[in-house]
Amino acid sequence: MNIVFSTAIVLFLVMDPFGNLPMFISVLKNTAPERRAFIVLREGVIALGILTLFLLFGRDILRLLQITQGSLDMAGGIILFVISLQMIFAFGNGAHDKTQGEPFIVPLAVPLIAGPSAVAVVILMRGYQSASLGQSFIALFFAWFVTTVILMSSAKMERILGPKVIRAGESLMGLLLTAISVQMLVRGIKMSFNLS
Repeated sequence: MNIVFSTAIVLFLVMDPFGNLPMFISVLKNTAPERRAFIVLREGVIALGILTLFLLFGRDILRLLQITQGSLDMAGGIILFVISLQMIFAFGNGAHDKTQGEPFIVPLAVPLIAGPSAVAVVILMRGYQSASLGQSFIALFFAWFVTTVILMSSAKMERILGPKVIRAGESLMGLLLTAISVQMLVRGIKMSFNLS
């Protein structure tokens, strides 16, 4: 259960629902209010399907590419470190093109929920022998569920919390992700160079 919880926390931080709130609000601003929750749920289910595919076949991809666990840990640590800096200092997010009409898959499902960082973490967590497929899926589902609930209530949350509180929440999540990324990098170095 410890593995499930820690993995779910990492995935939740990487999915960054608080950081994605403004983009969801912007993309859905011309959509009828009664359709917004349905659209977010639909896009969330699509994102969950994509991440589940990588969860199922991620280990095979690693074997095919002959990537060791240590190398994967180091690469994952570096990627998560860069993402955490973007979350803390609010740079490098880039503006996604606003879709005309109702969005479908892009940009809400991919890359905002199932982005490259979330895919990397899903592949990474299947590299561990200690985490079974069932435990990994429970962690993925939990992180996805909380993220989707937050994004479904995006308009209400922005009104209640305000942009400053949302920004502060994203910075806090980035700080936690920084610590996790450094830990992954250190673990990868130890595994790669057989350090105790």
